[in-house]
Amino acid sequence: MRLASGPASQYDGAVATASELAQAFAAAWSASSSDGALPEGVAKRLVELCAQVHRELPELEGAIDDCELVSTLAARAPDRDVLAYLARCHAAELAVAQAASRGDPAAIAAIERDHRGVLEAMCWRFASPAQSAADLRQILREKLYVAPPGERPRLAEYAGQGQLASWLRITAVRVFLDLAKRKDRAREAPTDDGELAMPDPSDLALEVIKAEYRAAVAHAMRDAAERLDLADRHLLHQHFVAGLSIDQLGVALGIHRATAARRVVRAREALVAETRALLAVRLQLPGEELDEVIGMVLSRLDVSLTELFRAQRP
Repeated sequence: MRLASGPASQYDGAVATASELAQAFAAAWSASSSDGALPEGVAKRLVELCAQVHRELPELEGAIDDCELVSTLAARAPDRDVLAYLARCHAAELAVAQAASRGDPAAIAAIERDHRGVLEAMCWRFASPAQSAADLRQILREKLYVAPPGERPRLAEYAGQGQLASWLRITAVRVFLDLAKRKDRAREAPTDDGELAMPDPSDLALEVIKAEYRAAVAHAMRDAAERLDLADRHLLHQHFVAGLSIDQLGVALGIHRATAARRVVRAREALVAETRALLAVRLQLPGEELDEVIGMVLSRLDVSLTELFRAQRP
């Protein structure tokens, strides 16, 4: 619901007054003082932010709730550096998501239009003979925009802390992997009610993202190993497959052990850098998200360096 603008503001487009926005932010901000006071400059920044949102989204005029918007931002705001935090938030995308989660047709149409590529790509990635991409697209739409009585649509969980495209991609992965788990449990059809255990919520967080990208990272690592300099590839093969220690490598190569150690480190860094470069092209992820994917997957990747180089020619 839009609030009536109080005294005229120098920031055209803001619907709620600075006082109203400040009160809404303070009420949801865990670090606010007992009297609800905010750091200097925050109220002004909130007005600017809301004005910017209204300018960027004229087609949603009437569907944007300024106080809801700033309350959602406040719920994730840190104790310090609030202005820097607000500068990083994706307020316009949050406003669209909030309006779409309330069923606003224009907001839903905007998401379907602006993020069609991401949504369709995820549906094609998980499509199978049993469920077409079109089937998965409908399932994802229902999860994003519709909810059972007493619950909220999945889109209402977006808090503006990262790009909406990235959030949609990760949410699609979770929805489709959860769907696959449910199908697996249905096929097993246990007769003992005690065996019908609910999935661990943690399984639908980082683990599902790791599962989605595991194969892509493994393939990229193999391709990166093939592209390594022949000497570096031979060095890593000798170290991880033949099992030569740093001292033994030094003797075999006729160099000091410290030099051998530096060469191993350099070769490993080159492998990781090439893997990252390949994934950047293949997955088309933002830099920060790409680093998170590589970190999550490599931390527990089933293909160890020993297994990787065992499959490579020395």
